[in-house]
Amino acid sequence: MQIYLAPLQGLTDWIFRESFSEHIGRFDKTFTPFVRVQSGGFYRPSQCNDMLPAHNTFQKPVPQFLGKDADSFKLFEELCHEHNYTEANINMGCPFPMITGKAMGAGLLSHPADVSKLLEDIFTDTQLKISIKCRLGQENSTEFQALIPVFNDFPMEEIIIHPRVGKQQYKGEIDVNAFALYAPQLKHPICYNGDILTINDVEQIQTLAPQVDRFMIGRGILQNPFLLAEIQKQAISQNQKADILRNFHLSIIEHCKQKYSGDLHFLKRLEELWEYHHLAFEDGRKIYKQVKKCKNLVQYEAVVFKAINEMA
Repeated sequence: MQIYLAPLQGLTDWIFRESFSEHIGRFDKTFTPFVRVQSGGFYRPSQCNDMLPAHNTFQKPVPQFLGKDADSFKLFEELCHEHNYTEANINMGCPFPMITGKAMGAGLLSHPADVSKLLEDIFTDTQLKISIKCRLGQENSTEFQALIPVFNDFPMEEIIIHPRVGKQQYKGEIDVNAFALYAPQLKHPICYNGDILTINDVEQIQTLAPQVDRFMIGRGILQNPFLLAEIQKQAISQNQKADILRNFHLSIIEHCKQKYSGDLHFLKRLEELWEYHHLAFEDGRKIYKQVKKCKNLVQYEAVVFKAINEMA
């Protein structure tokens, strides 16, 4: 079984990945949050910084592309080659209306002819190994049926499927039955992504789709940093967990000091992490409230390390 870390904007960036890889564990693959290319340039050039080799010393991620035409991908591929990447992932899963409304991300899935043209243009001369991260469609899961022959026409490394549709964003039920129906019809290795919070969730998917042995986890790791170890059947004592988390958070703080100037931006970044991470603690809701009240780094460190010490 292979376990991947999901690319979550503002959450599983290089700061999180470096700290996790050094102190908690290594995934089989990690992915950068998407780099958006639009109108002949990088929509936010700062997104490219996540790919920098200096920011990825413990584990090299797979860069993720968000765009809808071959010219955009060529610009992205040049960036990949500049930093010696050999594999890239195409985002066809982002559900946010500002993306889907431009026929990017999950919005592209409603247009199988456009998906086919994009992939044909990319595979004509790319030197990268290509994978896709997608949903079952934008409006409804039946859209995926028309995408299966399109995907099967190209030699992709793998297809990562999140079994919701774009208009759901991250709400509502995942459609595991549709996933189990469509996955065997694809010629490529399939990775499952979506609402993996426990080992039981992994086992449920394997029961429905026994051929799937790759799983991408995002929020489940934020909520329980030791989920990876649990899946890998590693035994870790409570004291060991406290020591690991202490070093993990110290690392995050040090990396944030490199990226952010001033406590305001620093604390905002950390607050976003704790929106999910507080669930790792028995008294997590109280800790999260305290984190949100912090006005400076000194206060933040006092709250966080007190919580970790009490865990031990």
